[in-house]
Amino acid sequence: MLAPGARCDGCERDWKEEAPTRRAAKLIFAPPIAILTGGLLFGLLLPVSLGGAIGGAIMCAVACGTAVGAGAGACRVVDRSARAMFLRERAGGLPPARLLPSPRHR
Repeated sequence: MLAPGARCDGCERDWKEEAPTRRAAKLIFAPPIAILTGGLLFGLLLPVSLGGAIGGAIMCAVACGTAVGAGAGACRVVDRSARAMFLRERAGGLPPARLLPSPRHR
């Protein structure tokens, strides 16, 4: 029996073996999301920028920061959903959960 928070060595080894698949999924989803959010923010805020080269540089920096954050968020979503699906697949051998009656207080 495993301690709370501990994971099976065999399952963790399988999880690490599937890392290239997750990496490929991140490469599919993260760049388009980053480009879309960065470009959208840049396009929306450009008319309100300070003007000149310094204002354009500031707007580019803000848009790039937003794009990096959106890409990192997409990678986190891929990791979380992949982990949930992995654990769901591995839990097939467990018996179904059941509710126990609450103890009666006297």
